[in-house]
Amino acid sequence: MNKIKIKKLFNMFRNMCLICFLLSSNVYVFSQKASPVSWDFELKQINTSEHELIATASIKKDWVLYSQFTDENGPIPTQFVVNGKPVSFEEKTKALKEFDALFDVEVIKFKEKAVFSLRLHNVKETEINGYVTYMACDGAKCLPPVDVNFSLNIKH
Repeated sequence: MNKIKIKKLFNMFRNMCLICFLLSSNVYVFSQKASPVSWDFELKQINTSEHELIATASIKKDWVLYSQFTDENGPIPTQFVVNGKPVSFEEKTKALKEFDALFDVEVIKFKEKAVFSLRLHNVKETEINGYVTYMACDGAKCLPPVDVNFSLNIKH
């Protein structure tokens, strides 16, 4: 083969690989569904030395979010980290406690909405940073754990 034919074959191969990559990446992007859980974070000032950090999870129909305090042999519990430290929030929403066949244990979970609250005392920082790790299931399948970051300014 001469150099021109080799170059044409190489260019054709490169173009085919590029087309395959673009098509497969589009299929991947379009096959991704939005998370069944969305989070809102807010900071309320209680008094001059106290704030309340509120995390609200909105959960799509037929999906559940797990408590921070569910059985260790069950699903990944919801976990919060604030300013680099793991913390437990108060669970303001009434949770359901029931046997879950997916995990073969009793679990504590939320449907539709879950509100979590943390009191912060004598905060010196001007910003609260953190993240929540959670797992959602729909009775037939579970999604891998997801981290959602948050950052809120503190008014002193």
